[in-house]
Amino acid sequence: MKIQKPKLIFLLDYDGTLTDFDRNPDHSRLSSETRRILERLRMKYPVILVSGRNVKSLRAVSNLKDFPLVGSHGFEAFRLPGSVKLSTAAQQRAFGHEAGLLYKAFHQLQEHFPGLHIEQKPFSSTVHYRGLSLSADQELELKKMFHSIVKKTVSPKRWTLQDGKKMLEVKPRGFSKGQAVLKLLKQFPGALPLYAGDDLTDISAMKALGSRGLKVVIGDRIPQGLANLHFERPDDFVYWLKAFL
Repeated sequence: MKIQKPKLIFLLDYDGTLTDFDRNPDHSRLSSETRRILERLRMKYPVILVSGRNVKSLRAVSNLKDFPLVGSHGFEAFRLPGSVKLSTAAQQRAFGHEAGLLYKAFHQLQEHFPGLHIEQKPFSSTVHYRGLSLSADQELELKKMFHSIVKKTVSPKRWTLQDGKKMLEVKPRGFSKGQAVLKLLKQFPGALPLYAGDDLTDISAMKALGSRGLKVVIGDRIPQGLANLHFERPDDFVYWLKAFL
């Protein structure tokens, strides 16, 4: 009797996983080779990008126009299987308004830290300090000022703070990549998920999978105990994906 192998589903982070970071997030684009690999992979398996980026930004930098996407750390959905929704229209209006307030308020940080990049997102707000040579004391001061602005500008109870690689971010409370992944997997009963990520925001997804599937870590930000496989660089991981084509 032939045993049917579980169908794979690929759940992939973007920045730091499929492409290297750039000081300006708008410049972190997929190589043409990586794009070809993902497009071929999608011909055989479901492939869904699960990113902290908002959907509009993710579509622009990846140039994967029709791929299903989870954006804004599990808050946004785009063309997900089964028309899965992650947030309501009312939530999007409320968080969209406050995200705009935060974006404007964070610009005062540039007076103290020239070269800081403030990324405007529809449902969150992010400060990037890649490329800045900050001492430990300066980095601590930046974080204190960031947290203070959040408390003065919006209701902190509705937002949660998210650290990452040389970045500080606030995102809607109650949403995560992990919750989004669990909703997605209900559309693929019996499938074997492969989740790949590189940063702290990916930990919730890996924990949500538990012992199910394969967890792949790129870089050194995620504790190795959570991973089944580890790659040093995005290029190494993308090369490994060729084995599934």
